[in-house]
Amino acid sequence: MKLTQFCKNNVPALGIWTDRGIVDPAVEAARRGVSAPATMLEAIRGGEAAISLLETLADGPTVEEAVLAPVVTDMDKLLCIGRNYREHAAECGADLPPAPALFNKFRSALAACGQAIFLPRDYHEYDYEGELVVIIGKPARNVSVENALSHVFGYTCGNDLSTRDLQYARAGQWLMGKTFDGFAPVGPCVALGLDPRDLSLTTIVNGEVRQNARTSDMIFDVAHIIADLSHHFTLLPGDLIFTGTPSGVMQGYPADQKRWLQPGDRVEVTIEGIGTLTNTFI
Repeated sequence: MKLTQFCKNNVPALGIWTDRGIVDPAVEAARRGVSAPATMLEAIRGGEAAISLLETLADGPTVEEAVLAPVVTDMDKLLCIGRNYREHAAECGADLPPAPALFNKFRSALAACGQAIFLPRDYHEYDYEGELVVIIGKPARNVSVENALSHVFGYTCGNDLSTRDLQYARAGQWLMGKTFDGFAPVGPCVALGLDPRDLSLTTIVNGEVRQNARTSDMIFDVAHIIADLSHHFTLLPGDLIFTGTPSGVMQGYPADQKRWLQPGDRVEVTIEGIGTLTNTFI
């Protein structure tokens, strides 16, 4: 099953992602005289009962010309793992990290599939990073690697947009160069029941394939990331974890071949079993 959020009366509302289009479960639920989750976070907190109900509502009418919203909003944490693919570490000339390298973004960085993202003119080295994103489904604290995936609600595509000329300009602190408004687009939907261990991930910029890898190249897989983070703090329902990007980002290109993102560019991140996250830049 796949779920999403779309803009309804100017606020994010839960949608069911189908081959026919996006179904508004609230409409079908009202017709049947039942109550359905109104947002992705409500669906997450509702657990198996909420998902079972939504499955029965998936044959409802679709939304005409739905504008997507970020697939999850109002989460507690937006977490990111850096240099988590072997080939990406190699292209950056970096040693393999001994543990997941954590940084974060703010909720103001969230953006939707199809949204045009503004590139501030103060900087110039804007980079794409296609990533598998985990959505936590139930609280996780001190969980084992073996049980970690049972705390996952689903998976989506993400783009960890980065401002390289700011990222490395402040004593190695990555946060400032990672969390401009709109610099965490996610979508187009959340796939439930997906095995994250060996999925294809492709990033295309202006029609050119820049990243083409599999999640099996991760240094720390999803289960290890969740287990490690949960030993330091509690992961809560709705929390997002960007799991790192594979090789092929512009940062790893030779100096004379770098083509940083510019207004007018288009980036598509496609992950097997999920779909394609598309954004343009202004």
